[in-house]
Amino acid sequence: MFYIFDTNIWIDLSRGTLSCEELVGRAGLPIALAPFIINEFMKGLVTGGEGPFERNREAVKCMASTRPEILELPKSFIFRILWNVREGVATVRPQHYRTLIDLLVPSRSLEEFLRKTDKSESDWKRLRDLRSIHDEVLNKELGSLTPLAERASLKSLTRHMVRGYELGGLLPDPDFFETTFSAAVEFLKTSIVQVRNGAKPRKNNPGMYVDSQLFWYLADPRAVVVTREDFSTEIRVSPQKARIISYEQFRTL
Repeated sequence: MFYIFDTNIWIDLSRGTLSCEELVGRAGLPIALAPFIINEFMKGLVTGGEGPFERNREAVKCMASTRPEILELPKSFIFRILWNVREGVATVRPQHYRTLIDLLVPSRSLEEFLRKTDKSESDWKRLRDLRSIHDEVLNKELGSLTPLAERASLKSLTRHMVRGYELGGLLPDPDFFETTFSAAVEFLKTSIVQVRNGAKPRKNNPGMYVDSQLFWYLADPRAVVVTREDFSTEIRVSPQKARIISYEQFRTL
C-alpha cells in the first residue's frame, strides 16, 4: 500500500501541529505525492510571502525526505490504467515536480527560490503566477459542473466521460470505466446533484475539485487516500471508499 495525504495534512505539518516523523517516518508506510497537491502547497508558499517561507520549506523538505513516488497527473494516470500508455498524454511529468522540489529545498528565501524558477532553462517560469493559473483551472473545472447539472443524465454520464479517453479511435468500455474509477465517478455524480440542489462550489467549496482528483488514484488497489475531510456522504457505494481514511485512522496503522 501507499498513502496519499491531502493538502490539509501537509498544511498542518507546515503549521507545526503535525511532525514530519508522524507522516513519513513510519517504517512500512510509504507515501506518494499527488502532483496537484504539490501545486496547491506551492501556491500557498508563493502567495504566503517571506514570513512563513521557512516553515513551508521545511514541510516540503519533509515531503522529499524519503524520495517518495510522485504520481502522474490524473489524466495520464487514467490513460495508463485504461490503455497502458505512459508517454504523450501530459507534458508535465513527475520528474518536473521532483525538479521543483529540488529547487526549493536548498533555497534560503522565497525570492531565491523564485529566481531559480525564473531562469530560462526552468520548466517552472510561471511559478509567480501560480495563484492565477490555479484560479483559472478552478473556474473552468468547477464551472463545468453547472451545465452538467442542467443537462446531463447521471445514468449516461459515464458514456460521455469516456469520450475524453479515446485512443486510436477506440473508447473505453463505460461499465469498465465506472467500475475501475468508481470512487471518482461517484464523487462527480454526487457533486452534480449538489449543484442541482443549489450548491455553489466555486464560492463555498473550491476544494471540491482537488478532492475529486485524489479519488482517481484509487483505481490502483495499493492506493490509500488520507484526508482531514469526511466523504462518507459523497462516496457511499464504491468499494474503494474503504481506502479513504482519516488521519486518525492512519495513526493507528
